[in-house]
Amino acid sequence: MRLFRRRRVEREALTYSNESVVARIQAEAGVDRDTARAWFNEMLVFLDLAAGSKQFISPPEPVDVAWHAFILHTRDYEAYCRERFGRVIHHEPTGAPDPGAYRRAYERRAERGPMDAAIWAAPVGVAAAGEDSSDGEATGGGSAGGDGGESGSGDPGSGGESAGSDVGSGGGGDAGGGSSCGGSSCGGGGCGGGG
Repeated sequence: MRLFRRRRVEREALTYSNESVVARIQAEAGVDRDTARAWFNEMLVFLDLAAGSKQFISPPEPVDVAWHAFILHTRDYEAYCRERFGRVIHHEPTGAPDPGAYRRAYERRAERGPMDAAIWAAPVGVAAAGEDSSDGEATGGGSAGGDGGESGSGDPGSGGESAGSDVGSGGGGDAGGGSSCGGSSCGGGGCGGGG
């Protein structure tokens, strides 16, 4: 049996850029170039989080849009993942909602420093940076996930909520495993197997 070691992802500044992917995000999402680039950069941060997570985590919708665009550039995506993580981070949606997956992603992202509230909506019950959530209300919303083996989905059409593509390092495929993602409708269509 061949064992694969997980590369430890350091918190170094991300320097990777792919203008073809940024252009695709811009065209498909109808956003300006700076917004598309911001989504792309946050997607890279999310991939770091996913690679180091033992539980499912779920990205916000803009990050999921960027992830889809990157995955379509298969050679670039695979090369990036293998260079940075030693394996491919897979995106495989599966099923039912679990707001805990988005909350985990949000909290882990918050540990890394300032977040763009236009990308990362605060989950219900979590104060956005500098806000008080003592009333139990916050903008944004959860998504889907599980704890390493469960699956989930999100609600991309409800304004500020995550797209619900859950990611954890709990298994899966491609030459030594990678992360497995659990379920979202990902903008209204399935999000695995090339899309």
